Amino acid sequence: MSKTKEIITIEHTLKDVLKNLSDQDIQEITGKSKSYIYKCADPDDHERNIQFRTVILLEHAMQKIYQKTPFSNFLKDYLATAQPEKPASESEVQSEILAIGGRLGDLMDAVRESMDEKSSGGAKIVPHEKEKIYQDIQKLDDQLSKIKSVLKSL
Repeated sequence: MSKTKEIITIEHTLKDVLKNLSDQDIQEITGKSKSYIYKCADPDDHERNIQFRTVILLEHAMQKIYQKTPFSNFLKDYLATAQPEKPASESEVQSEILAIGGRLGDLMDAVRESMDEKSSGGAKIVPHEKEKIYQDIQKLDDQLSKIKSVLKSL
C-alpha cells in the first residue's frame, strides 16, 4: 500500500533543491556529497537530519543561481498551513484558483508596461518598475500559499 505524500515538508523542499544543483555544486557549497543530502531528504530516515547551516548554504546558492528561495518559501507555507482557521471547501479552492489568474494578469501587465517604449525607462526595466514586478510576484506567491493552505485543510 502506498503512503500519502505530504507536499509541504522539508524533505520535499530539499529534493526540489537537489534536482536543481549538480553533484559538484552540492559538494562545493556544503562540503557534503549529494547522496548524503538525499539521505537527509528521506522522511523515513530519522537518523539523518539536515543541519540548519547546510540549509542556509543551499538557500543562498539557490537564490544566487536561480533567484529562488525554496526553504524560505517552505517555512512561510508551513507556518501558513500549520493551523488552518477553518476547514476549507471545494468552492474555496475554485475561488483561490480564479484569484491567481488575476494576480498573474497583474504580473503580465507590469512586465508589459515596464518594457514598453513609452515607459519611464523605455524598453529597459528601471528599478521602480523592477520593484513593481517583484511586488506582483510576491502577491502571486502569497496566492499560491493560500491555495496550498486551502488544499491542505480539505
